[in-house]
Amino acid sequence: MEKLIKKYREYLVSQNYSKHTLRAYLGDVEQFFDFIKKFFPDENVSIEEINKSMFRDFLQHLSEQKDGNRTLARKVISIRAFFSYMIQNDYTTHNPLIEIKIPKFEKYAATFLTEDDMRFVLQIPDQEDAFGIRNLAILELLYSTGIRIGELAGLKIKDVDFRQNQIKVLGKRSKTRIIPMGSYAITALEKYLKIRNSFIKSMDVPEVFVSKNGNSLTADELRYIVNKYLKVIEKSKNYSPHTLRHTFATHLLNHGADLRSVQELLGHSSLTSTEVYTHTSMQKLKEAYKTAHPHGDRK
Repeated sequence: MEKLIKKYREYLVSQNYSKHTLRAYLGDVEQFFDFIKKFFPDENVSIEEINKSMFRDFLQHLSEQKDGNRTLARKVISIRAFFSYMIQNDYTTHNPLIEIKIPKFEKYAATFLTEDDMRFVLQIPDQEDAFGIRNLAILELLYSTGIRIGELAGLKIKDVDFRQNQIKVLGKRSKTRIIPMGSYAITALEKYLKIRNSFIKSMDVPEVFVSKNGNSLTADELRYIVNKYLKVIEKSKNYSPHTLRHTFATHLLNHGADLRSVQELLGHSSLTSTEVYTHTSMQKLKEAYKTAHPHGDRK
């Protein structure tokens, strides 16, 4: 079983999943097989002998450990995907999870910054300092394009097109997409690129954003930089760099963008993933309705 999990890990790595996703998917698979070994030790179960009853026992065990439905749903999806891969590569002939329903769970509303808070954050980096210039470009690009931190870390100089005012990013599962840049992001990025050489020691660094040592900034380093500014306005909310992606989508919808366009910009494979942002847009619509419709405001 360890060999099969190793092969699956190699497959996930080849699909360009983030470290977080990779750790979660593999962790779910390993947890399931640890459960099988612990609770069925005398049966020496092979992958062909695993059935849906065993998996239901696994879910029941997790429920008793107080795992919520959101976590259980992810485990169903992760382990189902593992078996699908095994079937496609002739390691087994059946998927015991095919009839297992994904537990329902309440979707969390996306956390985002108001437009006033976003403007405040963008005023924090010191534009008389090289690091402040770099950091403003990071913040502006995240807010202007909605790209993920991992995508920003992998952004290369050659992927920035100032003639068309757009960038090309490599997203999940090695899918590329083209995203327009706003004027503020363009200005901030151009200003940073003029002083970028003061950071680098080797011209062989292809990534846009580099550290004080001249190396390309990793996703974790970028998270640290962004968090430093978000903490100034945290207001007890659990803001993170991903908040800027939520903010990008929410502000677009609030200003009239259609859901399908936002889906394309975010790189979501399913419109369902994008619908988490509609709660805010709907609130704006309700406010507009109450204000503008003759019978909208009940007194």
